[in-house]
Parts: sequence; C-alpha cells; structure tokens
Amino acid sequence: MININVKENMRLKTKTDYCIRVLIYLQSHEGRVKIQDIAQSYGISKNHLSVAVNKLAELKYIITTQGPKGGIEFNKEAQNKTLSELISQLEDFQIVECFDPESNTCTISAHCRLKGMLNKANSAFLNELKKYKIKDLS
Repeated sequence: MININVKENMRLKTKTDYCIRVLIYLQSHEGRVKIQDIAQSYGISKNHLSVAVNKLAELKYIITTQGPKGGIEFNKEAQNKTLSELISQLEDFQIVECFDPESNTCTISAHCRLKGMLNKANSAFLNELKKYKIKDLS
C-alpha cells in the first residue's frame, strides 16, 4: 500500500486571506481608511498588508488615493463580482504539473485519471464560490 501524506484541508495563500480581510474591513467602514488602521485591527504587519492592498488595487477591487488625506476605499463597482472571480485571480489552481501543458513533464499524464478528478474538484470549489458576491463578505 502506498502512503501519501496529504493535508486534510485546502488552504488559501496568506495574500488571498489578507485580500479578503481588506475587503471585509472596507465594506464595514465608510470612506477612506489607512492601511495602518486595517493592520492594527487584524494584528497584521502593515508591510504584508500593503502587498494585498496593491494587488486589490491592481485588480480594481479597491481605490487608492495618495497623499496626507489619502487612503484606500472599497470600489463599489466590484461589489457584484463573485468570490470565485476574486479567488481565481489570486490563487494558482494548477495543483499538479499536468494542469499546465507548457511545463508538464509527467510521463503518465496520457493515461492518468487523477487530472480529471482534481479538475472536477477545482471546478466544484469555484462553482460553489460563484454563489457569493464580494458584497456578501460583510
């Protein structure tokens, strides 16, 4: 019998977790807020949180304003995007090498059924998250 050591749960990247936390915080606060306020509220490093904020701004989930009166705020246009869209933009779902045809060197991929099973599992996960909008986070 082959013993495969597999974690019992799927885990999102820390950056994805922080992005979701930022969106929750922003939806529960009016107007602009400072990254430092969010960092203190969640007990997260401001530097680590800044990476998440930059990604959310790049993806247009938040609006950033520079300067002394600057800060970040929730982009209301993003409220109807799904949680599936957000997580798909932040996570890499190529959990086995054969999911990427350009880098696949697996010698059994032509006959392996695992790829199809994992693909179905990924699809089920993302399809479930399509039921929820960003506005549902808070």
